[in-house]
Amino acid sequence: MVTFAFDSFVNGVPYPNLAILDAWPGTPAWREFANNYPYSEPVHFLEYLKQENVEFEAVNVNSAPNTAIYPISVSFFDFTVNWFELMPKTTLNRIKNKDLKVWFLYSEGDNPFLIKKHLVLQCKQSGIEWGQIHFTSANTAAEQIDNFSYFADDEMLYRLRNRSPGLPYHEQPRTKKFTALSRIHKWWRATTMARIWNKNLHTQGYFSYNNQIDVGETEADNPIEVGTLNFTKTVYDFLESCPFNADEYTSEWHNIYHNTVDKHHTNSYLNLVLETHLDADQSGGTFLTEKTFKPIKHSQLFLILGPPGSVAQLRKMGYKTFDTWIDHGYDSIENNTQRWDAVMREFERLCASDLHRIYIDCCASIEHNQRLFLSDKSQRLNTLLQKVQHEQS
Repeated sequence: MVTFAFDSFVNGVPYPNLAILDAWPGTPAWREFANNYPYSEPVHFLEYLKQENVEFEAVNVNSAPNTAIYPISVSFFDFTVNWFELMPKTTLNRIKNKDLKVWFLYSEGDNPFLIKKHLVLQCKQSGIEWGQIHFTSANTAAEQIDNFSYFADDEMLYRLRNRSPGLPYHEQPRTKKFTALSRIHKWWRATTMARIWNKNLHTQGYFSYNNQIDVGETEADNPIEVGTLNFTKTVYDFLESCPFNADEYTSEWHNIYHNTVDKHHTNSYLNLVLETHLDADQSGGTFLTEKTFKPIKHSQLFLILGPPGSVAQLRKMGYKTFDTWIDHGYDSIENNTQRWDAVMREFERLCASDLHRIYIDCCASIEHNQRLFLSDKSQRLNTLLQKVQHEQS
């Protein structure tokens, strides 16, 4: 049984290691760790273990055995944070003496090669051997790095938070061909939706774009070479026509994993997934989020606008990708513009096809995917824990 060590507990609940927010479990403030420096938040992984009935214990650092793991769950990896300077001296000394293992858990897709470089430098400055550190990332490139591992965290988090049993497969005709939803403005997403809008396909699906929320990007951040496509004016015309709404709910409501708009899945055949990133921070890896797992849980076909290797990673995890009917050749194209264009051409081809017949023909794969998503994940959790523990120095 694995033991997790924490510096302190609040009402019997582990307080996030290295966090400084004054918050109590069960209060709104307890949900704000992710938005406050140093962005150390409650360890969701412990919730996954509980859900899958995997045994573990959480103890105070002072009473933890020398095989214990000191977890730091990070919502945003801030390169200005010196993790080891934030640690209590007693904790830091135990790590230096190889008496504790530090485990960073990161559910985002930032470049793990850059993160490793940063952490290695901090370890040297603090007199800590690199073998005492393990970093788990949601970027698949982490698999190529020593003392790093990959974990599709959002598969587990969406499964944990969205408690619906999954919307069932059915063969009744649907009035919408596709679902394509974007809550947050990014220039590559605007380019995607502008293409659908420009071809007047948006009327055939659940189509939404809210250009009031953005992440501070500029046109220069667009990984799609819009200028070479002579598409710049179309994108601006599209944004002038926004917002487009597919339902009556707010962006804030849509951001809550618990919520599901049933018709977006039960009355639409194909989900065009606009992932968080089109390029996973130039890492060469991919990053899957709840956006991909929603159509899997709720019985839809899908195309993925994301980093290369996204579909390949799903196959590796055991999911079916409807290859008889859908050409996912785009998944191996490294050039962002060419991959984007290949996805959109396949999307347009499918919209012009008999999606009802395709959907019914893919019944076995659709139902397999839902079963796999909802199935017990204890083996996957234990495999990750064994990897972390195996590297214990």
